[in-house]
Amino acid sequence: MSYSHEELEALLQNDEFIRWATSRETVENAYWESWVKQQPDRQALVEFIRSLHAAEQVHPGHRELADEVWHAVQLQMEAPVRRISWRKYAAAAAVAIILGAAGLWYGLSGNRGGEGGLVVQKVNSVNITAKNNGKAPKTVYLTDGTRITLGQNSTLAYSNLLHGDKREVHLEGEAFFEVTKDAQRPFLVYSGGIVTKVLGTSFRVTGHDKITVAVKSGKVAVSRQQRDVDEEFILLPNEQVVFNRKANTLNKTVVVDAMLLQNPVTSHVTLNFDEAPVTQVLDSLAAMYTVDIQYDRNLLARCMVTVSLEQESLYDKLQIVCKVLGATFETHGNVIYVKAQGCN
Repeated sequence: MSYSHEELEALLQNDEFIRWATSRETVENAYWESWVKQQPDRQALVEFIRSLHAAEQVHPGHRELADEVWHAVQLQMEAPVRRISWRKYAAAAAVAIILGAAGLWYGLSGNRGGEGGLVVQKVNSVNITAKNNGKAPKTVYLTDGTRITLGQNSTLAYSNLLHGDKREVHLEGEAFFEVTKDAQRPFLVYSGGIVTKVLGTSFRVTGHDKITVAVKSGKVAVSRQQRDVDEEFILLPNEQVVFNRKANTLNKTVVVDAMLLQNPVTSHVTLNFDEAPVTQVLDSLAAMYTVDIQYDRNLLARCMVTVSLEQESLYDKLQIVCKVLGATFETHGNVIYVKAQGCN
């Protein structure tokens, strides 16, 4: 499985969704009804949860529901494909694809998050903000393949396509970074008066009044954002810098708290599609990376693909999908256009 039980449990902590999905009577909810209609697998997922609840296999509690859904999905995924009914397979796929994206489904459908999830909003056609309103860490995926685990009550501001000769993000709060290497485009994290510059590494930035940058792997350079202060620290693995905003001091030490070097979300999301509509694949990628992917929906309506997408960048994932489909893609401005011949 590409996601943990803890992630699934956290994703099922949306009270509004649980009440609607497990209600024995028809309860009108315009948002969730619209959400279900966006992709066929979502309806299958809801029916799957309702069938478990109707058979009294689950209780309304979040943990019980997560346990039962997890157990049922495990059984379905382990069974031979030929024995899996369409509805059960679709439900399993829906959990793996929709829920497996480390909480993104809370925020990416209508920029909705609530107490339990990640709220992702487009400030304009280029810039995005992601805020973790939940109690569990949430994952943000950048188009270059960088993975950022955002801590509770933390906010990240960034550009979706990361154009230009450098990659820049702005952080308020705490996050663990796993930055994709790109020697031609350094990665810059602005947080609380300091800037952390990397080419490709893993590290954590945490704190408000005292900002700590702790390096797990690779090498980073930390300096003040003030242009009139020429002071820079080079950090190697197991080293950290603490910036005291009130005292305006930077101090370099070894990492004392080993937990600073651990990513609380250990597994990368793997998107597995088995004879799935390519429109679903493209829509899933657009939601995962919060980008605008344009294509002819009617032309591709009958195109089905089987593909597994793991730790690649968005562009690598699109290359794989287009190779399977016999298509091409190109970026103009802030929009990605997929060009294909269609399927019979």
